[in-house]
Amino acid sequence: MRYMAICVLAFSLAVVIPIADAVEQTVNTICPVTGKRVDSAIPGIIVTVGKGERSQRLVIGVADADAAAKVKNNPNAYVTAAKANKKAE
Repeated sequence: MRYMAICVLAFSLAVVIPIADAVEQTVNTICPVTGKRVDSAIPGIIVTVGKGERSQRLVIGVADADAAAKVKNNPNAYVTAAKANKKAE
């Protein structure tokens, strides 16, 4: 019985770890559009900054669906504010 419990625990850890690695951390906790706290229930907006070997992939967190649409439509307008963790001016 103890062996089975150890096997179940090992299997459950093996399943959880890859799923946790798939979730990307946002670069901000303050929405660059609204200035409110980022809602973790809303998927972050993936933005690529730069080109070629120097390109950098960022995940910008947003507070609501309207903010997500604005970041998707013009991501470059919000990158600097997201990195500074503040509302864009």
